[in-house]
Amino acid sequence: MASIFHVLKSPEGRLSQQGYIVGFAAPFIAVSVVSSASFTGMIGPAGSMVLQVCALGCTLLLAFGDAMNIRRYHDLGHSGRLYRLCRPGIVLLPLIAFALQFLIPAQMASAGDLGALAYLMNQEVAPSMGLAPSVLLGITFTGVAINLIYLSLMPGQSGPNAYGPDPNNGIGAMPGIDAPARRDVAPEDDPVKRALADY
Repeated sequence: MASIFHVLKSPEGRLSQQGYIVGFAAPFIAVSVVSSASFTGMIGPAGSMVLQVCALGCTLLLAFGDAMNIRRYHDLGHSGRLYRLCRPGIVLLPLIAFALQFLIPAQMASAGDLGALAYLMNQEVAPSMGLAPSVLLGITFTGVAINLIYLSLMPGQSGPNAYGPDPNNGIGAMPGIDAPARRDVAPEDDPVKRALADY
């Protein structure tokens, strides 16, 4: 069991398109839809229990999501550096939106600002999202959606690349994850044997 978790958390190697859809994209979409439904009250009395299950699912996706996304970029022949640079924005932009929408007005209201207090009371009666938080959440949602669609639809490079063997050619314990190199390569096509013969 520990080796499966190690494979899931490791950003080394490649992940096939099918492995990404089954292991990350489909669960991510399912957790997002169920979380939205429970927040809006569409699920009914079982909403709090469903929300706890969604929180567990989100935790697992956050734990393994980075490695799966980076390995999928490797399968496309790209480095995972751009994903690593953009990743903090996915966490920071919603936090800034939360601070602008709730935290800063609450601090201002506790300091005696009557306008901020009226704003918070209005949020209890008729919740609405301000322009800046809406823009920040929109940027986050757009970035996540583009990344998810791109990695789900683009086929990986066929054959080995700089990041490892083709995950579609191996017979691994988990489909699409770190598949071993093909065994049917002729000895004269093996670059190591050619290099040794030339040496």
